[in-house]
Amino acid sequence: MDLRYTVFGCIRQSLSVWARNLVSIVVLGLIFFSPLILYTINEVSEVSTAGGLSEERGMWWVLIMAFATYAADQLLAAPIVFGVVHELNGTHAGVGACVWQGLKRFFPVFFTIFLLYWCVLFGAYPFVIPAFVLATGLYVAVPAAVCERPGVMGTLTRSFALTEGNRMRIFGLMILFWGARIGAKVVAISLIDPQGHTGKIQALLVVVLAIDFLFGTIGAVMQGVTYGRLREIKDGVSSADLARVFE
Repeated sequence: MDLRYTVFGCIRQSLSVWARNLVSIVVLGLIFFSPLILYTINEVSEVSTAGGLSEERGMWWVLIMAFATYAADQLLAAPIVFGVVHELNGTHAGVGACVWQGLKRFFPVFFTIFLLYWCVLFGAYPFVIPAFVLATGLYVAVPAAVCERPGVMGTLTRSFALTEGNRMRIFGLMILFWGARIGAKVVAISLIDPQGHTGKIQALLVVVLAIDFLFGTIGAVMQGVTYGRLREIKDGVSSADLARVFE
């Protein structure tokens, strides 16, 4: 058996898992992105009422979306990891079971995400390269919190241990993923060209949310697939062994 972690292998397997479980993943996405969906609906309504989007309100929209989408991505990863583990084991986990596992592990995951924010966004600011180094080392922190529950600080050190030796590949995966995500938004802004047009501004708000939703669900699957592969490489743990964690 080829025990290697490759960028395109992860992408290919993640997209396959995502496509086979599309309905369940969309439902989970709607649940965990619901605050952002409600916020976007409110902003679309405000644009209609005010006849546009002020510079100040636009700045707040950018900041809120940047911070909140990352949190939504990570919170979504918790229940999706459960589904991914079962999918890799050749079984299927329903939406209810995924949500229940996510809720059972909500607080460890929440505090893990809180520390991820501090480590990546605040602790490394304004040094871009250290931020990426931290982000790659902590890439599987949420899956580790869900599957192993080693404590909040233990989750971070566990993620660094699992990613050791493959961080450059994970870095490449993140560059491709975020490059595509940001690129999709740039293309959307260019095509819609919302300057001074209320309807186009509203359309852009909705399209940006849809892009974040799409990439958020795919990214959550990628974290689960990466975690499963690294556990297999580092610990010799099979998909069946991982699935038994939740029994």
